[in-house]
Amino acid sequence: MKDCLTNKIYRAGAYLRLSIDDGNKDVESVSIRNQRSFIKEFATNNNIEIYDYYVDDGYSGGNFDRPAFNRLINDIEHGIIDCVITKDMSRLGREFIETGNYVFKYFPEHNIRYISILENYDTLNPNGVEDILPFKAVINDMYLKDISKKITSVRHELMNRGEFVSGTVPYGYKRSVESNKMLVVDDYAASIVKKIFEMKNNGMTNCLIARTLTRDGVLPPDVYSGKKLNRYTITTNLWKASSVKHILENEAYIGTLIQGKYRRLSLKAKKKELLPKSKWVVKKNALPQIVSNDIFYKVNSSKEKKDIRFRQYDYLLKGLVVCADCGATMTVRRVKSRNSIITPIYLCRTYARYRNNICSMHYYRESDLNELVLKELRDILFKNVEIDKLKKIYETVLCNLNVLKEYESSLKKCKSKIAIIDKAISNLYLDRSSNVLSVDEFVAIKRRLEEDKIDYEAKISNLRLILSKIKNLVNDREKKMKYINKFLTGKDFDRQIIKILVNKIEIYKDKTIKVYFKFNINGASDGKL
Repeated sequence: MKDCLTNKIYRAGAYLRLSIDDGNKDVESVSIRNQRSFIKEFATNNNIEIYDYYVDDGYSGGNFDRPAFNRLINDIEHGIIDCVITKDMSRLGREFIETGNYVFKYFPEHNIRYISILENYDTLNPNGVEDILPFKAVINDMYLKDISKKITSVRHELMNRGEFVSGTVPYGYKRSVESNKMLVVDDYAASIVKKIFEMKNNGMTNCLIARTLTRDGVLPPDVYSGKKLNRYTITTNLWKASSVKHILENEAYIGTLIQGKYRRLSLKAKKKELLPKSKWVVKKNALPQIVSNDIFYKVNSSKEKKDIRFRQYDYLLKGLVVCADCGATMTVRRVKSRNSIITPIYLCRTYARYRNNICSMHYYRESDLNELVLKELRDILFKNVEIDKLKKIYETVLCNLNVLKEYESSLKKCKSKIAIIDKAISNLYLDRSSNVLSVDEFVAIKRRLEEDKIDYEAKISNLRLILSKIKNLVNDREKKMKYINKFLTGKDFDRQIIKILVNKIEIYKDKTIKVYFKFNINGASDGKL
């Protein structure tokens, strides 16, 4: 459709989405094909040029982190398209606040014409439909939650029946050709699992088992399953001690299927939390057994002694020392000499973990390294220090690491969400008075909007408190002078001061040391000595 005032022909991005992937990546879902045909016909009849079709086949409408949608936004930002078309608004998204943000704020701010065909909504030709759209977005959001609850219920029912509904198949098993919810033994991988238990039973450590498997050319679980085919690094084909530990502790190998260990913090959040064991779904004899109960419990009973002799040490430069050859953070090992004196040393973590000619064994005494780095710091402070510059460094460390900007940005977003909710509530009353919504619909939608508003108001209160504390810390003269005096005297450096001044410390194979400072007294950052 031409703009009747300017004869402008719009260049549109057609956005298509379906939540459930039909499993065949080479063939489009029927729904996607229908959406494509529907939008194409509409564009042809209205003289709109389709620049491209942006297809997210198999992506939920509950969040906007989708590859095709991100590409659509990128093309908008670069001025490639000036119109977005969807079959209906639920294809754009089902999360009502973010959907409303794009429809009523982002698109208008970027001069983007938005068309939702089934809702008869077109920003170029307002017809009153926009007043009801926020509530359709709320209904879409409620639908998403309802579907999520039903899916969760079905998944738990399948778990209780002993069917496998997780995404990752345990190493040693594979999905049955008869049913993808049933696992059978993978003979090759199962033989490796048995070998791992045998080596552990013979007294080998997890690290030594990992090195042995790597040396023998056995592919680690992620590579064997094909997960890391496109993410090859120097350590991709190396077994890790953590992988060995996971296999040794996995009760699947004695036939026990454990599922439902985690749950999402909320429908819209990706982060998960570990549930208490009492809520796990445990089904014994649900899988073919690979190792005997005797060897499994014998191997796992030995780990109880481990925590008694382990102690955590907080070294001055820990986390700042890196291997100059492979770039890995160096670990601290406590080495006992012939006369039983224990000496902490910084050792290349890559070498310590993998051996197998990955990097080399170079190390440095912890006490010697502390002395060298502190000497460099003292020399700089005594020779070059100026009070005004130190004050500036102090403020820069606290203010210019995007800490304030990050919290202020979050505060602004929360306020924007509340403004959208307030507008939706205001329109809600108008629609109720016009009988557009029933009493039940009005009450349900209003309650949901008010709950979300309370959540955002709580976030705003918390963010304001954090911002206030950060600003007080910057302006606290007594605390500022306390740190400055520590800089000046160079005595009793603690880890906090070291982390403020030191960026990293590189150790080379020939024991050459390079110290990189975050701030050079002469004004340059990332200084190197």
